[in-house]
Amino acid sequence: MPEQAATWPAPVGSVTLQRSAPPADSEAIDIGLAVFDPGLTEDVTSHGTRGIFPEIRRAEVRYLPVLLRQALVDSGAWGVVRVLPEPDDSAELQVSATILHSDGQRLALQVSASDATGRQWLQGVYTDVTGAADYPVPAGGDPFADLYRQIANDLLAVKRSLTAAEIKAIGDVGELRYAASLAPDAFAGYLGRDEAGHYRVQRLPAQGDPMMARVQRIRDQEYRFIDTVDEQYVDLVEDMRPTYDLWRQYGREQAEYMQDYQQRLQDRDSAGRRGSFAALQQSYNTFRWSKVQQQDLRELAQGFDNEVSPTVLDVSGRVFRLSGSLESQYSEWQGILRQIFALETGLPAAPEGQ
Repeated sequence: MPEQAATWPAPVGSVTLQRSAPPADSEAIDIGLAVFDPGLTEDVTSHGTRGIFPEIRRAEVRYLPVLLRQALVDSGAWGVVRVLPEPDDSAELQVSATILHSDGQRLALQVSASDATGRQWLQGVYTDVTGAADYPVPAGGDPFADLYRQIANDLLAVKRSLTAAEIKAIGDVGELRYAASLAPDAFAGYLGRDEAGHYRVQRLPAQGDPMMARVQRIRDQEYRFIDTVDEQYVDLVEDMRPTYDLWRQYGREQAEYMQDYQQRLQDRDSAGRRGSFAALQQSYNTFRWSKVQQQDLRELAQGFDNEVSPTVLDVSGRVFRLSGSLESQYSEWQGILRQIFALETGLPAAPEGQ
């Protein structure tokens, strides 16, 4: 067990996903799931002793959000749920997470969720542990599915506590924050902050406002790219799943043997020492297969970065081809959209990161 686990809450246990009837458009909240933070320390020499493989962890930051997304979609309680290459402060509800620990035995995530107004929904650590019944992993399943269900349930509980007016305000603020990111001066007077520092609407654009129509069109183009990215993240999960599940299974078996071995050493159990050669051989075989799966996972993770498909998108008859990593493509596409918006409106282009 990792040293920091002593400060974590108890594992979530068996969790039933809370489901909801599809919300009306006026009650739907879209969710942006930023790819997770890998939680890697700068001291790379500590990774091996902590059982961390950086290449695998960097693949997990894209893999795990897709599993959480599926739980949120299955709940039926939300609008569109997207996995984003980068955080988006204008998302109606933004969920982010840092991977504190991940292996075949235990998963721990530091999860944060806040809506566009700045209201915090969740902030805390979620953990889950596996049992023998979780392996082999059934097709389409995940040994830590209960953890994702618990996060989805907690988010739904917060949503159910909101009034219709509060839900509408989240959508209005999100739209205006995105508009302000494109044209800060033009939308400077639409939002303010309350005493808690949360955004609130001071005034809304007129119905049919042409500037807001352009903003919405630009945002729809950004969503087109994100939807393409989501497809590639789903492909990554499908490609990784068989090897990843085996790696976690072997890792769990190896960790359990080592824990049992250490306990027998402490107890000086003579019965435990008998048959130790067979146990040691089993541990070696598990370790060997774990290394095989680990190498396969490294190749998959590296291949994902090397083989990301170029993205071809068109805006108003102009065709753009984006290449590089998904993160760099996303940044490039945002820059292109800002330039297009500036040309259409005659306003100066907002600086990146606005």
